[in-house]
Amino acid sequence: MAKLIPVFLLGVFLTFVIASFSSRLQQHKAKRNISAVTDTVAKTTIVQQYWMVFFKDGANTKQDPASAALIDEGHILHIRRLVEDGRMILAGAFADYDAMRGMYVLKAADSLEAVSLVKGDTAVLTGRLQFEVKPWWTARNCLFK
Repeated sequence: MAKLIPVFLLGVFLTFVIASFSSRLQQHKAKRNISAVTDTVAKTTIVQQYWMVFFKDGANTKQDPASAALIDEGHILHIRRLVEDGRMILAGAFADYDAMRGMYVLKAADSLEAVSLVKGDTAVLTGRLQFEVKPWWTARNCLFK
């Protein structure tokens, strides 16, 4: 009986060692699988940089109604031209006109090109609106439906 105790303890020890390495091996395989899935998603999701343009009231907002209507008409025509040129992704006004008036999302090579696209807007040219450009990343050709 005394000779069986060391054999029994050795068996328990070996079982413990095997169980420890087995769980570590399974954890390592799981991490490799998660990493492979992440790499696949990253490779299949192509992101692109767009440019968000935020509009605020400019320094010259006190036009008479007829002048304001002409400026607004030019603003809408400018948006339509950007759409036709494939530069405008999204445009709209905010419902509550506080500090922020509206925004664009533009497709441009860099911030300088985005700024040059916005500077042609009559509302910006007349000082009715001022703007700020921010880079924005999302999936390429992401569309709202």
